[in-house]
Amino acid sequence: MFINHNMQAVRTNSQLGLNTKAMNKSLERLSSGYRINKAADDSAGMAIARKMKTQIAALEQSSRNSADGISVIQTAEGALTEVHNMLQRMRELSVQAANGTLTVDDRQAIQDEINQLSSEIDRISTDTEFNTKTLLDGSLDRKSHSSSPYAKILSTNEKVIAGDYKVTVNAVPTQAEYEAGAGTAFTGTDGKVSANEAGTITINGESVTINEGETRTEVITKLRSLCSRVDVSMSVPEGEDFVADDAKYTFATLRYGKEEALEISCSSEGLAKALGISTSVSERGTDADVSIVTGAGSLFSSTTTVNYEGSSAIFTDYNGASLTLNLEEMAKKEKENAQNPGAATTLEKNITISVFDAGSMVLQVGANEHQTLNVIIPEVSTKTLGIEGLNILSDAGAQRAISKVDAAVNKVSEVRAKLGAYQNRLESSISNVDTSSLNLEEALSRIEDVDMAEEMTKYTQYQVLVQASTSMLAQANEQPQSVLNLLQG
Repeated sequence: MFINHNMQAVRTNSQLGLNTKAMNKSLERLSSGYRINKAADDSAGMAIARKMKTQIAALEQSSRNSADGISVIQTAEGALTEVHNMLQRMRELSVQAANGTLTVDDRQAIQDEINQLSSEIDRISTDTEFNTKTLLDGSLDRKSHSSSPYAKILSTNEKVIAGDYKVTVNAVPTQAEYEAGAGTAFTGTDGKVSANEAGTITINGESVTINEGETRTEVITKLRSLCSRVDVSMSVPEGEDFVADDAKYTFATLRYGKEEALEISCSSEGLAKALGISTSVSERGTDADVSIVTGAGSLFSSTTTVNYEGSSAIFTDYNGASLTLNLEEMAKKEKENAQNPGAATTLEKNITISVFDAGSMVLQVGANEHQTLNVIIPEVSTKTLGIEGLNILSDAGAQRAISKVDAAVNKVSEVRAKLGAYQNRLESSISNVDTSSLNLEEALSRIEDVDMAEEMTKYTQYQVLVQASTSMLAQANEQPQSVLNLLQG
């Protein structure tokens, strides 16, 4: 009888332990809010929950990454807005300069403002930054390399696939150029302009009057000023004096290509003879001649076409791929070689252009590997916009400036449109990532979080059972004492 009652107490104590353990576990869940507090609670659920937490954290970070990317794009786009405003002002000034009512001094004042606006565009190109990363100087454009140091790659758009592109330069672009002969002294008193030599010199539609009694220095100063107004350089061979009587002058347009013309006329044969020039000169530049190489390790297709613009060759394909190669440095070097054959530099005309999948800003917009977005921002400067050295000091220059600024406005619009598309895409990415994160959190909650109402019911049940087990244990422990009291009586 004693042994049986003692075993009953042991069993009751065991049941009390089980109930207490269940109640403690329920209490732990209620206090933490989690159904799974350790692996033993649900090993499979714990593994799934940890993967979900990792994914959620990564999704939240990728959302912040995309937001940072939007900030970068907004910074660049804000700078380009100001560039657009300056281009609009430059076009307005070009239209004003094209009016024939203006004097040379009026146009010079306009030119001064255009020069300042051009300098500010270049400053914006080099100084616009986000987190110390320069945005508009080409740092975030695709990287490319030319096998020739004299052939510069101006641009490649995102549709040009990475790899090698081979070309052969059959001819470099040329300037419109005229080389005058040796001049003679003016026949007036003290070597000044005589009445017979006074006259008008016209270069590309702009004129200057040479008056009787002017010195050679004054004549050359006027002539050089006229050249600067029409984007023409005036030079003499190395070692010669500009104001020497027998100086040999060379006139050349600053730019290259078949659109460049050099028209010189002199109303006085005596003046033309003293300067060594013809009374009528008409010269034109020429475009480059570049052939593409297909096959043989070159990615150019047979459908690629070549167009020329100034000193540049522009390669385009039917799929929208576009690559621009500038040959101005090669043209200058070839001209230098012709003038100094003893010190000529070998020019490699078979050129390989290598385009790399590098340089663009890579934004991690997803939670997993390779879930990225490449943001390409090309260089935006007066050079890439085609308005470098914009000159409105002549009628023709002002007319040309209008077209050049129009083209620059279109290029900036293209870049801004591309940035806007990037921003819209990133906003969609953020929306998608946030939705995925929310859905995963809901799924995680179903796996990991405790149902408070259900768990509170269980806790109350376990609490009652523990209290009952405690009471029954007390009763079981009293039964042996009752037997002893009976035996003693």
